[in-house]
Amino acid sequence: MPSAGVRNERSISPDAPFEGPLRSIARTSGVPPGTVRRPRLVERVSRGVQRPLTLVSAPAGFGKTMLLDSWAALYPGSAAVRHVTLDADGQQPSAVLRSLPDSVYGRDHEVLVLVVDCGDVTITPEFGQSLHRLLRDNAGRIHIVLVTRSDPPLPLHLYRLAGSVVEIRAAELAFTTDEAAALMRRHSLELSEAQVAELRDRTGGWPAGLMFAAMNLADKTDPEQVIRDFRGDSGNVAAYLMTEVLDAQPAQLREFLLRTCIVDEVRPALAEALTGRVCDLRSLQFLSQGNSFIQPVPGTADGYGYQPLFREFLRAQLLFERPTVAPALHRTAAAWFAQNGLPLEAIHHAIAAGDWSQAAQYLLGDLSFAELLVGCRRRQLSALFAGLPDEVDSPEAAVVRAARALVAFDVGRCTAELGAVRDQLVRQLPGGRHAVGSAVGVLQAICTSLGEDVEASLSAVLSAEAELRAGSPESAAEHPGPRLLVAGCKGRVLLQRGDFAAALATLTEGAAIAADAGDHEALAEFLGMAALVEAIWGHLRRAVEVAAEATAAAGREAPYLPQSAIVAQAWVHTDQGDRPGAEDLVQRAAEAAPTHDSRVVVAALALVRARLLRADGDIDLAAAELRAASNSYGAQDDWLGQALVVDEAKLLLAQHRPEQAATVIEESEGRDQAGSLLVLHRAAAEAGERPVTRLTPVTDRIVPLETQVDNWLVQAAESISAGDTGRSGRCLERALRLAAPERLRRPFAEAPPALRKLLQPAGDVMRQHPWLSAPGPDGRTRAAGRWGVPAPDLLVTASLTSKEHEVLEYLAELLTTEEIASTMYVSVNTVRSHVRSILRKLSASRRNEAVRRAWELGLLPSRPEP
Repeated sequence: MPSAGVRNERSISPDAPFEGPLRSIARTSGVPPGTVRRPRLVERVSRGVQRPLTLVSAPAGFGKTMLLDSWAALYPGSAAVRHVTLDADGQQPSAVLRSLPDSVYGRDHEVLVLVVDCGDVTITPEFGQSLHRLLRDNAGRIHIVLVTRSDPPLPLHLYRLAGSVVEIRAAELAFTTDEAAALMRRHSLELSEAQVAELRDRTGGWPAGLMFAAMNLADKTDPEQVIRDFRGDSGNVAAYLMTEVLDAQPAQLREFLLRTCIVDEVRPALAEALTGRVCDLRSLQFLSQGNSFIQPVPGTADGYGYQPLFREFLRAQLLFERPTVAPALHRTAAAWFAQNGLPLEAIHHAIAAGDWSQAAQYLLGDLSFAELLVGCRRRQLSALFAGLPDEVDSPEAAVVRAARALVAFDVGRCTAELGAVRDQLVRQLPGGRHAVGSAVGVLQAICTSLGEDVEASLSAVLSAEAELRAGSPESAAEHPGPRLLVAGCKGRVLLQRGDFAAALATLTEGAAIAADAGDHEALAEFLGMAALVEAIWGHLRRAVEVAAEATAAAGREAPYLPQSAIVAQAWVHTDQGDRPGAEDLVQRAAEAAPTHDSRVVVAALALVRARLLRADGDIDLAAAELRAASNSYGAQDDWLGQALVVDEAKLLLAQHRPEQAATVIEESEGRDQAGSLLVLHRAAAEAGERPVTRLTPVTDRIVPLETQVDNWLVQAAESISAGDTGRSGRCLERALRLAAPERLRRPFAEAPPALRKLLQPAGDVMRQHPWLSAPGPDGRTRAAGRWGVPAPDLLVTASLTSKEHEVLEYLAELLTTEEIASTMYVSVNTVRSHVRSILRKLSASRRNEAVRRAWELGLLPSRPEP
């Protein structure tokens, strides 16, 4: 570099002593209008000038000179201030420095603050020695502020040890978000907080970069697009970086910058691999103190990173100067990252080199393939492999395509890719196939579990489990993704089979794995499914607790709540008679994002929605909901598929159509399940037929609580029909004792007609079991006179219109259709329409039944005494 000279705005001869009043400031330019005031840095300089040396060191464009101008304009101190600007074309300034003590002597021991602005000049060792001698020999009389693009040849370690230096570097000179916003406002740009934050991130707070961005944004109508398009590899930014930074570097350093810019974080060993030259940590530390825009990466011991715009510029320059070198460098980086246990970085660079097959091998090498489907990096990995060509013919690439197909819920494509993998594995040697084989097993389990064959799904899941157990325990612990995927499949399949205890155990184990892995989204998914199992099983209180845990787990990352957790809560609200709360949750569940659990969760949601429609009196709509869900779900041989059929049959019973209800069950594949047998028994009894088998109590705790309660209610109804009131009371009491801890109200609301007299609002049962009354809007139990179980909110039937209520009153007075029409001045057809609506809303088949239900519900004045 050329030797340094002196340039001074007052035309002072470089070798002449300073003359005139030392308190004057040599700068005459002042602070330009529009400059952003930065009090935090001005204060740093003010504190610094109290010490012998203040070092302001940062690459070009960091506003060093502007900072000193701002400080000088505001400096309130008593010391004299002098500015000297070095110029590569000037004379050696050592004579100036030697003359300064002569100027200081005789000034009543005043302190001289000398601001030395090196500009783009590199300080020579001779000049550095002169500065050091000047400070050493004039301690207490001269304080120096040195402004430079690279650290000077001074013994800074001694100054630091003595506490006699204040250092202001690029990290402090970088604009904060607030300062960047102020700069934009100075340029009449009104940007949102998010836009300013993005711009600050894009530039790394580099002041010159922000200035260029402000220039680009001027008079633009779409600032979002301008900010997205703002880069370091074109326009004014590239020209500035070329002139002020890259062209100023020695050839060897220039080569280093170009070869290492391809990585986001430079480490000594990685730099050696990329450059072929020895590079240790001290080398990177030295570079960070120069005009090379490389700084330590916070939180790392030896990581260094380029300023974002400079990194873009270097990469573009590398491609321009040596287009064939960049792919080779990426392959070198990929190999280094893979060898050092950093597969994600290895994948990134293999793809950048165009080596897709190698990238897929890196992904499968340590079972990381599962991270395409689960874990915090799945979106990043999915984006990386989005461009994977179909032509890449390797087992690993086919596995990646299969996994990406599952991300898109494309089971057919996934199955085809897995078939291709198996064909390729047959043609290859056995060695080194475990990772691919494990991946195929896990992905096949997911594919199968998304189909209708539950037993085949369970078999595939168990095979995948066995494949994973055969692998390395260390790898399984380090990469929990495959186990998470298999546990999710297994829990879902066991729920479909009605094996609630095993499903809950599996999901609980999956939640523990997710918690250990710190995967809060997967944890929320497992807890959501566990909550749904608890709700379906009838453990309503526990379901609420687990759903709350799922909400808490999801809230740590984002306002994300799994659909399963929402449906679990809706199920609980429905079973406990809180219809408004259930309806709100049903709406939220319908809007939730789909997952691989959606087929099961949507079927459960259909059950909830149909039960709410039944509560509204919309029996036909409820039946249509169940039929549509059953057609979509497909299988009826598992518990969940049959549950849809059982609820459809119950609707037919509510419409007093027992023969049709029995037919629906008998034609289903799950006719032998406990819930199905119960409906058949009740249908036979209500049809006046002798049940095929004698009903026995369901005491098996693996059966849902609803089925256990229904069993006792059906027995109670049979006992009433047989005239055995004592047994009916005992059966009803057993049902109540089972349901009370969970506040399970719905089975009583849907109880057989024979029980309705026992469950009247003013009856003994309601007085002895006040919990049967559905909760009000405030969450407290309603008084038992009006909202008792024959129709808690869940089953009261939708509100009658004023006209329907008037017709109902006339029906209670035993008026005929014609008499009602004449009294209301409406047509007979209008009255018949109102009557049909009343029957539907009160779930009644005849007029007298509708009137009785209206008395029970308190919709009519008290029943007249006989």
